[in-house]
Amino acid sequence: MVDLIVDTAGAKALAAAPLSSASPGPLLSLRRADEAIGVVCAVAIVLSITWGVVTRYLFPQPAAWTFEVAVIAFGWLVFFGAAACIRWRMHADVDALVAMFPPAVRRAIFIFNWWLLAALFAVLTAMFVWQAVIAHSIHVVVIDIPRSVVYAPMAIASALMLLQHVLLKPWATGWKWQPSSEVPL
Repeated sequence: MVDLIVDTAGAKALAAAPLSSASPGPLLSLRRADEAIGVVCAVAIVLSITWGVVTRYLFPQPAAWTFEVAVIAFGWLVFFGAAACIRWRMHADVDALVAMFPPAVRRAIFIFNWWLLAALFAVLTAMFVWQAVIAHSIHVVVIDIPRSVVYAPMAIASALMLLQHVLLKPWATGWKWQPSSEVPL
């Protein structure tokens, strides 16, 4: 018989993580719009690739648009999924080295990393906005839509990443560094 060992300290650490104890709410809500868009994109990828395979092997003329739809939806899925993962703190933390430093150094590294990520998300937003503006007159090859339709949602998702990052509010805890939420072995 195998005994189940419950790590209450790990469970308490997970419960104390930002937003993890709050109910996520319905998928079709403004709070979870990034996740809903990601789900729609995943469905679009599956359906377009499926339709592409069906038309290639069952009809005399394959649907040429399916690849472009899948590629565009994949790009959107990656960016909106990244925004959702920031809210849930699901991005990878490699903090083994940082954990060995004294608290003051860990705090300094944490503050530096937070501002560095905020700057990255702001730059990504600006770059995708600019790309959407300059690429508006250029059309995607097969489905004949402006490339701004491809880049504008990525700008929105990058802005959502910045918003989710700010909403973590590390200053509320005095910029206290927290180890990754992984449960030790």
